[in-house]
Amino acid sequence: MPPATDFHLSNFGQPENSKTLERFVQLLLNGDRVSCRDLLREFLQASRRGGDRSVRDATDALRELIWPACAALDHFIRHDQITAASEHCATVLLAQLAQRIECALPKQPARCRTVIVTSGATASEELAGEIFAGLAEADGYEVVFLGGGVESDDLFAEIGQRKPAFVVSFAASGPDAPKLRRLLTALRTQVPVVGLRVGVGGGVFARASGLADEIGADFEADTPFDMLEALQGVDRAPASRAQNGSHKEGQGRSRAA
Repeated sequence: MPPATDFHLSNFGQPENSKTLERFVQLLLNGDRVSCRDLLREFLQASRRGGDRSVRDATDALRELIWPACAALDHFIRHDQITAASEHCATVLLAQLAQRIECALPKQPARCRTVIVTSGATASEELAGEIFAGLAEADGYEVVFLGGGVESDDLFAEIGQRKPAFVVSFAASGPDAPKLRRLLTALRTQVPVVGLRVGVGGGVFARASGLADEIGADFEADTPFDMLEALQGVDRAPASRAQNGSHKEGQGRSRAA
């Protein structure tokens, strides 16, 4: 197996979980469903080192195992370190595990705000959208998760029909940027929903500074967790970037003020 530990340490800063993550990724690549569930159960039951909580919760599992494993698998497939079949097997299993864990997330009161979540066609992008959708739903948002493969025209029509407060896209590969640009241009010129704000995440937006601004997104983030923070931030802010063109700040970067 590729060095998942090195990738994890350099990108996520959780050295105490590196051995567990390496074992978890290997089990995912093996397609070992039973052992993956057992490992997650052990992880959740194990005491944390330091901090106020004695045991880990579902958010910890998503943040410290599921998401790092997703990022590691994406790294490996992009660098031809695993086969497409192995990556598909692992990410399908990982998505199933993420959905199970999301059921245990602590629920917040309803915000009465709808978020449409979409993603690119790759398994890692769709899983990023899935994790974010679960986090946002637990935080009280009403979430419509469309996944990958929805064309810009169809997404525009869905936005016009559902009238969401937010659209979040984890379509992060290079070819997705022109599609997002067309969608955002249509949303600005035709205004199907007054005050709609759009967030973009990961991939090309993390690598190309200023691209999210250039295509007209209201906020951006590199991970599902940072995206939730960015969403919460713009939800507390005035609704229109046209009213105040302030710049993005922090991990979850928003142009609303």
